[in-house]
Amino acid sequence: MKSDPDQELLDEAIQHLMDATSNLRAVISRTPAQLSRRSAPTALAASPRKFLAFCAFVKLMRRQKEFFAEATSVLVITVPPNWPIDDFDYVADVCLKSGDRGHSKLKTFCHPPRTKRGAWDFNPSSYLDAQKVIVFLPRGAELHSEFEISADAITDLEILGNRHLDSLTRQLDTGRLSEDEKERLRQQDPAFINSIFRKGRSAAAALGKLSRLLAKPVKGQRLVPLASYGEAGQWGEKFKRDIGLWRAGKLDWSDLDRGILLYGPPGTGKTSFAASLASECGAHLVASSLSKWQSHGHLGDLLKAMRQDFAEARDRAPSILLIDEIDSVGDRRSFSGDNKNYCVEVVNGLLEALDGVAGREGVVVVASTNFPEALDPALLRSGRLETHVEMRRPGTLERAQILQFYLPALDAPRELFEVARQLNGQTGADLERLVRKANQRARTENRKLMIEDIWAVVPRQPSLSDEDRWRICIHEAAHAVVTELSNLGSVTSVEVFDDTHDFVEAHDALGRTSSDCPIPALRTEQWFRWDIAISLAGMAGEEIVFANRSTTAGGSRGSDITTATDAAALMVARFGLGKRLSVFPDDVDRPVYKVFEGSPKLRADVDFVLAIEYSRAKRLLEANLHALIAVAQALKKEGRLEGGRLKTLLAGLSAPDSSKERLEITG
Repeated sequence: MKSDPDQELLDEAIQHLMDATSNLRAVISRTPAQLSRRSAPTALAASPRKFLAFCAFVKLMRRQKEFFAEATSVLVITVPPNWPIDDFDYVADVCLKSGDRGHSKLKTFCHPPRTKRGAWDFNPSSYLDAQKVIVFLPRGAELHSEFEISADAITDLEILGNRHLDSLTRQLDTGRLSEDEKERLRQQDPAFINSIFRKGRSAAAALGKLSRLLAKPVKGQRLVPLASYGEAGQWGEKFKRDIGLWRAGKLDWSDLDRGILLYGPPGTGKTSFAASLASECGAHLVASSLSKWQSHGHLGDLLKAMRQDFAEARDRAPSILLIDEIDSVGDRRSFSGDNKNYCVEVVNGLLEALDGVAGREGVVVVASTNFPEALDPALLRSGRLETHVEMRRPGTLERAQILQFYLPALDAPRELFEVARQLNGQTGADLERLVRKANQRARTENRKLMIEDIWAVVPRQPSLSDEDRWRICIHEAAHAVVTELSNLGSVTSVEVFDDTHDFVEAHDALGRTSSDCPIPALRTEQWFRWDIAISLAGMAGEEIVFANRSTTAGGSRGSDITTATDAAALMVARFGLGKRLSVFPDDVDRPVYKVFEGSPKLRADVDFVLAIEYSRAKRLLEANLHALIAVAQALKKEGRLEGGRLKTLLAGLSAPDSSKERLEITG
């Protein structure tokens, strides 16, 4: 009898359905009954934090059908890096406390990091002999190779989901959290969860209190916001966002910066920046320095104290570890005499400590120095102090922000901005002192603070004469003209100020030309020469108009002359782009004056480059004298030029035939 094809297909489909049903029943029979809501009260009774971990674990395991269906399986679960790892051992015990657990059928393991000596202090084989293995691993941490090889699946555990938080607030009667409050909670340390969720107490109120507590400065110190620190503040804001994502388990620690070097003159807020960063990130601050470590005794005590500070940062992660005045550690290339071995041991110890932090989650190092050229280059390599930011005295906008921070009750932003314009060269500490004096004045008269109190304590600097102010306008206009001719970038703003300052304290207190001139990946000789010509343009403009030069181009570390000299020394001594091909690859990292002491020929080469570029700047300005005067006149009248107004004034510039060298950067 001929078979019916349709009937055969139907029979085959029925058989597949029966097989699938059988497999499903097998999975269900192997899935512990505790993977249900019935164990939730037990977890909640333990703590709110463990309840949230329990909910997340149950949700994840209900999707792991293959883990329960297979005869043998190894599952690696990555958990939020700052969540207490012991919670997951408890959760596994509650969820998987069937007769199988504790015998050879199913084992769970909370994966620890390597020891300080770089070894593993456990044997994976003692867990892999079970039929089913669950390994809990902090996200981003190293997984033992035996577990990595045997793992059938690696999956993330997402905790603090909306439904689980709603369930927790409902059962504890703490009031529901808004979406913004839930997101803020995810950025906090899990150690605070049990304090936030107390039965019958408002969780939102507790979360708000926590935010205020974390924002409190260290005792006796008021911390200005990160936004007031210029480029360093921009880095800090980015790091703050990243550490929030790391806390929420959405970003690996390996994706965050490991360390930052802040350099610049005294009083620019390098040390206070670390405190502000720790406060806004809700991180622990460990303040250290070589002098602090040395106070403990001999070399062995110093190294022990150093390691203790790094250990504290690791144990209380997330942490900000501040190394103040790191230049005092020194450079191994410059050590000599009887103390050489001692100093080398200190540098090596610090390098070892920094490398140890690189492998530990939750620790970022902030180092400060007034003399970056005095540092051992090994400290600045990737994975150590890899980000370098110059800390300048705050500009007008930053000063206004600092004043507004210290004067929250004074609603006068425009007036404070005008005050800030008169405080060029003042540091954050100077501004705090000014506010204290203004408050004292108001208290003496038994009234609230007014804007007049601020003006009353603003330092009265002697005003510039009309002749001197005109000179500053010419100086800054010259920088702008040559920058625009160079094709290195574009001028964004030009500004002059009305008060005078000690040039040793604030070289740019009389004027400032800002430009957007990115440093290319490949710098040519022409690039260096244009950079030098731009730095010398202000002085060249003064000589053209007034037939003499002034002190505006020198007198401080960041002055025009110093910047040009550093660039010329780098050009000829490091890259061989001068008259000679010989270079000084090591010594050029030392202060320029020390390099000159040992090589008078190098100084002659640098002088030669400076003279050529100074002459070129003069030729360019003489060819565009009309534009130079026009920009200077507008600057004298308006005080600040930017945007379309500045672009119009700089339009139509031309270069003489002998100066048509243009930098061409191709992608």
